[in-house]
Amino acid sequence: MSSQTVERVTVPPTGACQGCAMVLIARHALDTLGRNSVVTIPASCGAWSGAMLIDRGPTQFPSAAAAASGVAAGLRAAGHKDTNVVVIAGDGGTYDIGLQALSGAAERGEKIIYICQNNQAYMNTGIQRSGATPRWGWTTTTPVGSVIKGKTVWPKIMPEIMEAHHIPLVATASIHNIPDYKRKIKIAYELTTKQGKGLSYIEVLNTCPTGWRYSPEKMVAIARLAVETGFWPVYEVVEGKFKLNIKPKELKPLKEFYQMQGRLRHLTDEQIAETEKLIHSRWERLLERDQRGY
Repeated sequence: MSSQTVERVTVPPTGACQGCAMVLIARHALDTLGRNSVVTIPASCGAWSGAMLIDRGPTQFPSAAAAASGVAAGLRAAGHKDTNVVVIAGDGGTYDIGLQALSGAAERGEKIIYICQNNQAYMNTGIQRSGATPRWGWTTTTPVGSVIKGKTVWPKIMPEIMEAHHIPLVATASIHNIPDYKRKIKIAYELTTKQGKGLSYIEVLNTCPTGWRYSPEKMVAIARLAVETGFWPVYEVVEGKFKLNIKPKELKPLKEFYQMQGRLRHLTDEQIAETEKLIHSRWERLLERDQRGY
């Protein structure tokens, strides 16, 4: 992989919804890594991300990381030691159904670059809630009714779960800052493909107009506001060294972000305040880690 992208790997058009960040997530990852790559995509919106000029293998929901482990082993046996083995999975295939295979691959130190494009629900199969859906968020399986209004429990923090596996790279990214995302892809290439230090995990917030209920042209604005409110902190942990990549001087009110989306617009001020308190607590913890560097 050169420092500059010399050839497109992804080919338009795409079957994705208008305003879906998934296309940018897949395109910039694979075009940065280049043609010497193999990608595995489990059942997800990623199956609609368009044509690719590389080998792409679909898998069942639970088995993306397991299938990628087999691909990596096969490539090594055939003498292809520098081929990027990539997984692009949604939050359903990462947080929930695919967690066991991902955890096993991470613990074994597989040479896999794992990208989670997190749109916070099972969007491809009807907008059902996942382990990443925000608390009180609307989905078709957590409807807003007169008694229960949306999802009743807090979401997982998957990057911290992956960090507990002691892998060489854990990072989050946002599509409003593509240079930061591409830089992290290059770090993953260096640590995982080139040096063979184990699985790299990068999670990108995939803004979803269909499930989040917003107008497609607001895709980038919503992604930026997610970061500016602290809802989606952007950071990296490279071989145990922590760095907060985007540090707003002051977090914007969470209500600005929530009111842009139909799935969260029903929340009361008290519910938003409770969520904001949790977000600010985590933000202070991340700022403290940034000062320490680990």
